[in-house]
Amino acid sequence: MTRDDLARYIENEGHRVEIGPPREGSDAVELLFRSRGYVFSVGVREGDPPGFDVATAYEIPPWARERAQNAIALQETAKDLGNVRFLLASNGKNFVVTLVLEKTPLQEFQRDLWVNVARVREGGVAALERILNRSESRAAANKFIKSLTRGS
Repeated sequence: MTRDDLARYIENEGHRVEIGPPREGSDAVELLFRSRGYVFSVGVREGDPPGFDVATAYEIPPWARERAQNAIALQETAKDLGNVRFLLASNGKNFVVTLVLEKTPLQEFQRDLWVNVARVREGGVAALERILNRSESRAAANKFIKSLTRGS
C-alpha cells in the first residue's frame, strides 16, 4: 500500500512515523512524524495515482488571537502561495497549514517531500508573521486613538 511505502521512505530518512487509522468512510490515512521541531502530518489517499497532503500547525500568541483579523491574514497569505491552505483551529489559538497534492505518483511525492515540507513551514511562518504584524499595527493604532481621546 502507498501509506506503508511512504512510511518506510520517511523512516529511512531518519524520522519515526506513526500511522493513524483510516479516516471514517474512506481509505485515507494520516502519517505523523517530527522534523525540525514540528509535527507534520502527511495525509495519504490511496488511488491510481494517489493523493497527498502535508500539514502542520502553528500556535498564535494569546495577544494576537483575533479571529476575524487572523482569518483575513490567512486568506491573504493563501492567495500568495497557490495550493497552500490555512485553517484556524482550537477557537483561534492555532492555525493549520496544508499543502494539497492531488493525483501525484508516489515516487514524485517522495522526491519532493522535503521541498513540500519546507513550503508548508515557509507558508506557516509567512502567515504567522502577517498575523503578528497586523496585531502589532492594530495595537499601535488603538494606543494612538486612546491617547487622542484623552487629549495627550
